Amino acid sequence: MTVQLRKNADQLVAAATTVSHGAANDTLKGGIARGTVILTMKGEVPVEALTAGDRVITRERGMAVIRGIETVEGPACTIRTDSLGLARPERDTTVAADQHVAVRDWRAEVLFDAGAALVPARRLCDGKQIAAFGEAEFFRLRFDTPLTVYANGLETPTGRTETGVIEILDGD
Repeated sequence: MTVQLRKNADQLVAAATTVSHGAANDTLKGGIARGTVILTMKGEVPVEALTAGDRVITRERGMAVIRGIETVEGPACTIRTDSLGLARPERDTTVAADQHVAVRDWRAEVLFDAGAALVPARRLCDGKQIAAFGEAEFFRLRFDTPLTVYANGLETPTGRTETGVIEILDGD
């Protein structure tokens, strides 16, 4: 995986300069596949069992209430267990190709010269540890503001509207 990441590093860093914040496109991006467990106040719950009003654990706020859930179909990426760090994710996880995921540790340092970055899953595909494949059904969780949930232990931002963005996270 390290070799593949280094091969793509120049392309990824070049893309990092194209950050936009959804002004022209307010359509939500990303999604979490059926069977993925989300950390909630009741423990781990499959995403398809969640409903509006459920309380979910988030990185930014601790607990937040789901305001709505949308189902969509689109291109998919599977992120293998431990491919983004120990227990990141805890088990193989399928997300929408445009779903941002948090990259931390040496991977963020090597690719982005930062402690952490949000990167669309498709930009991390190496064909082995993170692989794109066909279409799948996804669930998009809606909160009052964009928040990061824990999907199979993977930090997964929700409510984002940007396309193809790589965002460097300051202060992490």
